[in-house]
Amino acid sequence: MSEETKKYLYVVTHGIETPERSASPFFLATTAALLDHESTMVFTITATSLLKKGVAPSLHIKEGGDSSTLQFFIDQAREAGVKFLVCAPSLDLNDCTVDDLIEIDGVVGGTALNEMAAQADVVISF
Repeated sequence: MSEETKKYLYVVTHGIETPERSASPFFLATTAALLDHESTMVFTITATSLLKKGVAPSLHIKEGGDSSTLQFFIDQAREAGVKFLVCAPSLDLNDCTVDDLIEIDGVVGGTALNEMAAQADVVISF
């Protein structure tokens, strides 16, 4: 990581219950990665539901179905190199296991999340 490269941490807390809030974290994380910064998203609380297999292709950002789906934003983030991490307790909260999710980069607990936040240059929570 060069001196100019920053660490961006995006903590995502909202899930399928608020689809209009789902695209922005992916968009901003993708932008940071495309600017050659280290970009990591941590999904916690109900945000883990966004990563369940089969959800993203049918979740429209804007009500009515005429907008992009969440899959578009996930694909962009992955192509840009954004890391996806899931908070371990959120798996149980969302009645799922890692096998129920799309490909992620790992599962973290509270200690790891706090360490990542302490080491990040920028922390943004949604």
